[in-house]
Amino acid sequence: MPSRINIWGWLILAVSLVGLLLRVEHAFTFDQAQRASDYQVHLDGVRFVQQRWQAFYLTAAVPFQVRSDPPLWYFLSALLLTLRDDPRLLALLSVLAWVLRHALLWRLLHEALPSQPLSRLAALSIHAVLPLSVLIDGKANAEGLYAGLFFAALYALWRIERQCRQPGRVSIVVGAAFGALAALALLAKLTGGMLLVIGLAVFAWAAFGRAQLVGTNAAGRALLRPALAAGVMWCAVAGSWSSTNVQKFNHPFPHVWQLAPPSGAEAAANPRLYGRPLGWALPLEWREYWDLPILRSPSEPRPNFWATQIAGTWSDIYNRGFCRLTGGPRNDRVWGAKHGFLSMPTGVDAWSVSQRCIDWFAGMLRVGVWLTVVSLIALLWCFWQALWSRGTRGSLALTITPFMCTASAFWLALAYPFDNTAVTNPRYLLAQVTPMCACLGLGLAQLEGLASRKGRAARLAAATLWAVIGCIAAIGCMLMFIRFGK
Repeated sequence: MPSRINIWGWLILAVSLVGLLLRVEHAFTFDQAQRASDYQVHLDGVRFVQQRWQAFYLTAAVPFQVRSDPPLWYFLSALLLTLRDDPRLLALLSVLAWVLRHALLWRLLHEALPSQPLSRLAALSIHAVLPLSVLIDGKANAEGLYAGLFFAALYALWRIERQCRQPGRVSIVVGAAFGALAALALLAKLTGGMLLVIGLAVFAWAAFGRAQLVGTNAAGRALLRPALAAGVMWCAVAGSWSSTNVQKFNHPFPHVWQLAPPSGAEAAANPRLYGRPLGWALPLEWREYWDLPILRSPSEPRPNFWATQIAGTWSDIYNRGFCRLTGGPRNDRVWGAKHGFLSMPTGVDAWSVSQRCIDWFAGMLRVGVWLTVVSLIALLWCFWQALWSRGTRGSLALTITPFMCTASAFWLALAYPFDNTAVTNPRYLLAQVTPMCACLGLGLAQLEGLASRKGRAARLAAATLWAVIGCIAAIGCMLMFIRFGK
């Protein structure tokens, strides 16, 4: 008879396969040309690389939206189209990157939580069925590839953290791997540059923690070599592209909006704190998103950073057609429909949404808000553990990443308040999904350990743990139903 842990292992495998099925099906059935965000301009960028095999460097020969994009995704896509001229294959890069993220998350949790199968199941399950991830991982753009490379670099940092807790040597190979992966993440998306800041913070904090074990001098010598290896590899992989940008634009990875904002230049010229109303920055605007978690226009419902990000995590907020439920009344006052923003030539029949879809998305949001709260508590707990234990528990690399990703998205939307270009877009936070799932697993492991004891606290911990797992199962079932139901 299989052991209890083996049963949980089979459940983890099953839910992982469900996540893979959702993404593969979405990649091969999603109408990229009609419904994907900026699909044609991304394809134009790929064709540019396919003809010249060179990076853009802000050239006017490619569309404005992708002019400052790094070259990695475009070079890989151009290679795929050279092998077989089928643009649908481009979405597979995102699917494969999710497989990489999921495999590394499984390995991380298996190493960190060898005797907490329920916590591993919860973290890997939400990683498999999170609506935002499923929606983005089937698209033909660089977001999925970037998120995969980003977490691979974070995993290397996490291993460095763990090695610093032990008296043995810190691996130079792991340090070099972090540098190479961080450079590849930058070459996939400009925000990959934040890995340099995260890496610097983790190396400094790891040196501080290791100094408690072996002394300051020994800690410095142990971390100097992997840190130098990381720097050398980063320069070897991304140095040429970054140095060319410095020569041309005096910036290692400039954004096109820094040189020519797309619209409303007077708004971009204002001081940052004048670009948005206070209500946009405070988590107060919920009622309209709660009832209709699909945008109608850049101003309806009222723009709110937090509500848009959370609603977009648990629903198809930009109306890309993920829900296939029909029957009943239809709403054509949504993004892309007849009376919504960016109305498409196909009109109301193609872009309107059935009320059944709206109701199910609203239900997913109601469940997802509680999972968001639990995830934030787990994140803060892991962060506190890392600080309080001086690096012997928790993880600084996993916990500061969501803060930095959120701050980066917040600053972009604050600096460039152009809501008609979707600057407050949940997909910009895709890179923080996997580290947050890892922190959720680490946090739930404390409940799982407490639940194995006796007493009222143990019963409360067990009830909370099973409630979280139940909410995750509900999200998975609802997501499957809106995609494959009738």
